[in-house]
Amino acid sequence: MDDVWLDTVRLARDCGDISSLFPPGVSRVWDLPFTLHLAIKSALYFLSFEEIMDAQDKPPKRIWLDAPKMEEWWRVVKDRRSSGQEVAAMPQNDALKEVFPGVSFG
Repeated sequence: MDDVWLDTVRLARDCGDISSLFPPGVSRVWDLPFTLHLAIKSALYFLSFEEIMDAQDKPPKRIWLDAPKMEEWWRVVKDRRSSGQEVAAMPQNDALKEVFPGVSFG
């Protein structure tokens, strides 16, 4: 996915109205040509990676358009989360140790 396209969709989204991305004469999402609809939808999906994911969970850009690699990436993230590895990687917090003596925080 091209950075210029992502930035364009981000700008339109942040302004609150993606209709600025629509071709002349199109006013509704369901009237968009399929390829443009897919490009906008994909860009919004990829932009969400920055907003809702930790850096370690965000897939590398080189695999974004490779469905099998993305499925494998999400499987690995799910397995890592279910194994509790995030808790082990949690930074030490001296204030919590004082409030909860004897409890391990990672």
